Amino acid sequence: MKKFLSTLVMVVIGAAFGGVLSLVILSGDVSVASVVIGVGCLIVFYVLHIILHEAGHLLFGKITGYSLVSFRIFSWMVVATENGLERKKLYAPGTLGQCLMAPPAYEEGKYPFKLYLCGGVIINFLASAVVGLVAWMAGELPLAASVFILLGVFIGLTNIIPFSFNDGMTLKMAWNRGSKQWQLFSQFYINAQTSNGVSYQELPDEFFALPAGDNGRDYFSQWTLCMQLARAMDRLDFEEAKRINDLLWERKEQLIALYRVEIAKERLFLLAVLEGNKEEIRSIYASKEVKRFLAMKQMSNKRIAAAYALYVDGDRDKAVGLCEEGVALEAYNPNATDVVLEKKLMGVLLGLGDVA
Repeated sequence: MKKFLSTLVMVVIGAAFGGVLSLVILSGDVSVASVVIGVGCLIVFYVLHIILHEAGHLLFGKITGYSLVSFRIFSWMVVATENGLERKKLYAPGTLGQCLMAPPAYEEGKYPFKLYLCGGVIINFLASAVVGLVAWMAGELPLAASVFILLGVFIGLTNIIPFSFNDGMTLKMAWNRGSKQWQLFSQFYINAQTSNGVSYQELPDEFFALPAGDNGRDYFSQWTLCMQLARAMDRLDFEEAKRINDLLWERKEQLIALYRVEIAKERLFLLAVLEGNKEEIRSIYASKEVKRFLAMKQMSNKRIAAAYALYVDGDRDKAVGLCEEGVALEAYNPNATDVVLEKKLMGVLLGLGDVA
């Protein structure tokens, strides 16, 4: 499956560049300059369409009663706080941008999620249509306009055609299924509440329960299990957290990449604090996927690395230093509850209580 996905990504990228080269050839101006301009337009307009896509979610979310929580393009992010918008920095592998919003009150059978999810695609298609119409009225289709239109259609299609965990797949899963609509609402609600500092323990149990008969195998339910794990960690109930982690670890090959890595990282931490199998910890830590994520500047990554340094290497000074580096990254974390939780877990790891 991994090989198929990586191959598909390469095919998609190749198709985009191939499309630009085809447009250059069709324009009749085949030169180094025209190719450079075409590739330059490809890069600039790709970023522009990502911004337009997330702005579409924001616009249609607002129209249907949502309020802004955070808006991210690549790693650049703004977060809505009681003091206004604040700049943050967050890298979330697997997503080039994301607009997260707080949902309106839930009414069974009336939850407005479709326009919010489709908003990005609508704006991509609409922007391409407007540029195409202007070009048609002008009687010519410049290379830059062609690239802009091509990318809008390309990004729109790759987001609306159900695949992996894109907008189309989320829409498909929740379309006529009340239980999935509730889980989708719960995701948005929990994210909004924890962004404002509400702890996992303060939130009602209903947001953490799997629907009756749910086998926990789709990414909606996997997210619910991840929230159960976070809640157990917040209670410092590491045995319960390990039980949930075991459940997810057994099906790690079915998890989306982001969840799989996060579960691996937390497994490393839990095995450390519970004095589990050191060989398993070494195996997880040696994974290229985990190492790549641990290199990112995030509070949780410093905590995980500190757990490895303390439990496997026996180097307390290094662990303390890593935790101090983690605390210094507080300003970059967009979720107020997770900041508090990370400090709590680092304190437990070092036997110091909460660190500040």
